[in-house]
This record gives sequence, structure tokens and C-alpha cells, in this order.
Amino acid sequence: MKKLIVALVALFIASAISFNANAEGLVIKGGLNYTQLDFSQSLKDQAKALALDVRSYSGFHAGVGYQTEDIMGFTLQPELLYSRKGVRLGDEVSWAMNYIEIPVNVQWGIDLVALRPFVQLSPYMGFAIGDGRIAGSKSSITDRVYNFIESFSRDAHKFSYGIGIGGGVELMRKFQISAKYVWNFGQVANVNEYVSQATNVKRDTASGLEVSVALLF
Repeated sequence: MKKLIVALVALFIASAISFNANAEGLVIKGGLNYTQLDFSQSLKDQAKALALDVRSYSGFHAGVGYQTEDIMGFTLQPELLYSRKGVRLGDEVSWAMNYIEIPVNVQWGIDLVALRPFVQLSPYMGFAIGDGRIAGSKSSITDRVYNFIESFSRDAHKFSYGIGIGGGVELMRKFQISAKYVWNFGQVANVNEYVSQATNVKRDTASGLEVSVALLF
């Protein structure tokens, strides 16, 4: 899997270099994810029965991209990112999945020479690497809690897609700070076991805030 990730990153960098005729430059990016699984009502009821407090999860993302030239204020900034998203279930238990994501940030901004404020629309798609991971001390994960988490993570969907909306600022066209709220339209967790018991079934999705910093070369 590590070799696959390295190969994907190398391919993306090579593509960015081949785009050199119109590119503003390479982008090295990293930041934090604050995500929340939007559970179906059935899973919420199950969590409540186990006295689990569903909370947002703090993950991270990192990767590379490139930014095209500014044309009438518009730039295109596709990226290849490694991203971790999940949910906290109480103080000591969490569940998370790792993704390779490809967002395409369509940005529009005003070039003020020293800085460039911008807004952006970011459709993306992603693919999960491996299975969902459960974290927590043995004393904090009872068999019932572990089985509950396993029930919706065992067959978690690998493919994800969605859109982000946000904005940011570039300083001297070399340093970028941005934030966006991301909606995942794909199903994340598996609810097949609980569908017959659900009173309000909907997709289990992971949405949340992403805050990033980037260097432009």
C-alpha cells in the first residue's frame, strides 16, 4: 500500500510538471479535519442505548497539488491528499478511516499584489485505504461497544464524493491559508443490520470543517 501511495504522488507531481506551460506552481499542503458522522436514526438509538456520546473527530490531511495561472481572477487547484476522518464515541473511544482524496478547488480572488483573498468551490472524490480503525483503551471498549462499532465499520463503503465551500488568502502568492466546509454525499458506514429497525433511515456521511496551510512553488 505504501508503494501505491508513493506511485500516486509521483504520478501527480509528474502531471503537474507536464502542465508547466500554464501552471502557477506546485502546492504542498497540510491541515486539520474536524469531521462528524451523520448517523442514521437507528445508529443514533444504538449509540444512546450504549451510553455513547457522539462527537466530532479531529483528523488531518496532507498532500500535493498545483495551481494554474490567474485568468480573470480564477485559478484551478487540483490536489492529491491523504486524509483521516472519523467520529468520537465518548471521551476515550474513536473510529476513523483513512482516505486518498482528489479535490479540485475552483478559486476566484482579487490580486492585491501582497495578498490575494479568494473564495473556492471544491468538488472531490476519495477512496478509503484499509478498514475503519477503532481506537481506545481496553477498559473503555466493552464487548458491546466494540461489536456496535464493528457492525457499521466492517462493510464501510470505500468510495466517497462530495463538495466543499470556503475561502482563504494568499500572501505574496507563496503562502496560502484556507478553510472550507465539506459535505460528503457518499455513504460511509454500513447500516444494513439496522435498516429493519430504523424509523428514519438516511445515509451515514462524514462532513465537517477543513483548515489548511499551503506553500506554493
